[in-house]
Amino acid sequence: MNLFRKSPQQQLLDEALRLARSVAPPQAQGGLPSETRWHGASRMLRSMVSWLPGLGSPRRDLPRHERTLLISRSRDALRNHLIARAAVMRMRTCVVGTGLVCRAQVDYDVLGLTEEQGEQLNSELDRIWELYAEDPRECDAEASLNHYQLQALVLTSALVSGDVFITTPDAERPGCLFSTRLQLIEAERVSNPGCTLDTARLIDGVEFDALGAPVAYHICTGYPQETVPGAPMNTWQRVPVFGEQTGRRRVMQVLADKERPGQKRGAPWLAPVLEPLQKLERYSSAELMAAVISAMLTVFIKKNDNFDAQNLALAALGSEGPGGDGPGADIRLGEGAIVDLATGEEPVLVNPARPNAQFDPFFMAVIKQIGAALELPAEEILLYYESSYSAARAAMLQAWRFYSLRRWWLTCDFCQPSRELIIDEAVARGLIDLPGYSDPQKRRAYTRALWIGPARGAIDELKEANAAGKRIEIGVSNETLETAAMTGEPWQLVFRQRCREIEQRRAAGLQDSPPASTTPQPASDPAGEPGAE
Repeated sequence: MNLFRKSPQQQLLDEALRLARSVAPPQAQGGLPSETRWHGASRMLRSMVSWLPGLGSPRRDLPRHERTLLISRSRDALRNHLIARAAVMRMRTCVVGTGLVCRAQVDYDVLGLTEEQGEQLNSELDRIWELYAEDPRECDAEASLNHYQLQALVLTSALVSGDVFITTPDAERPGCLFSTRLQLIEAERVSNPGCTLDTARLIDGVEFDALGAPVAYHICTGYPQETVPGAPMNTWQRVPVFGEQTGRRRVMQVLADKERPGQKRGAPWLAPVLEPLQKLERYSSAELMAAVISAMLTVFIKKNDNFDAQNLALAALGSEGPGGDGPGADIRLGEGAIVDLATGEEPVLVNPARPNAQFDPFFMAVIKQIGAALELPAEEILLYYESSYSAARAAMLQAWRFYSLRRWWLTCDFCQPSRELIIDEAVARGLIDLPGYSDPQKRRAYTRALWIGPARGAIDELKEANAAGKRIEIGVSNETLETAAMTGEPWQLVFRQRCREIEQRRAAGLQDSPPASTTPQPASDPAGEPGAE
């Protein structure tokens, strides 16, 4: 009999231990084992034990009360926080600027037109759009902003409030060609009727169908949180997204961003960085106040053992001079004042050691983190380029990738839909003849357009011009794209104006100036040279 032979139960136990050792997770922080394969899913690691966020739907992760608080804080940051205002205003200036200009680009192949006929039709469509876009009485329901100014307001409102709504009421006005108006509705005015709870098909004022597509928005006649004395009680109006008979768009929603499928309302653009923005603003204000105080002469009066209570104390000096209220009055040091101290009193100066030498490095470190979250380089937020030419140009290019995305987003959600509404009305009023416009395919061909925004600008215009010429030369770009990128103007207008200038020069008997060479000139790389341009 083998005394060392294990029982079947002991063999099973040993086998279980061996399997457990073979699948045991590696040692984690502090020598403690992790109970999960992924350390990010651990509930035992000290760094992760308190990180237990809830898992919810888009509605639950952005509830109404939190979204309202985020909106109010974002608006306050826009009013009072320097960095927050700088980021939002930079977006408005670079994305919209003086406005996105529309240039019709009809698909003449689909319409069966020649290129010359297509260009003529583009000119007619541009003329009709400019009649509407340039007149505030034509486009704005409040008759105060033209379409280019509305673009800036729509973008700013969407960024700060998370989303903004644009209704298209029909209102005739004397002296106007069109009756379609654009009325901007702030985010908090779109809510459930009576501020009731959400339902299966109604979330925060957005009514949607079984597929999740919005079918109507519930808009409050005023602001739900505001009561105006003498004004009627707030009511809610249900406005369909599309007209029931014509199918024309009646409401447009411009989101700051849509991060999840099924998301009905947008979160403010500054929402992820509100906490560091608030702390940075308090820190900056405290350092500024400390620097102001350090510029003053701060004095404490020290009384030693020889202090004579019978003599005139410094506190009694407050009764002298204009505004004195007797002994014990407030004591202030004047500019260049000389004060005679009492016996036993001596001044002690206090130096708060400001300005803080570590303020700027720490401030910039936080700005870089905020800029990374907002997709804006710190140089763009502060408009301060202190590095080399290459670094500054890289920061500008990275920022313009983000600006281009936001410009495209604004074009898709607001600019192009509003233009299509005007073409619809122009056709209905007989202002332009577009055969087959009722066909959805031909309507799409008629309404195609190119939206051109302000130029990007350049640190070294000669290098940018040479690069543009090289791109055209090797066939990776064309004059239309390069003209729009460098000047913000359509190439057709630049070309026609250039032709007129040449004809006028020839008619006046002046010698034509030779065309500028687009061949890149050899130059030393200024990278690494601070302040090179």
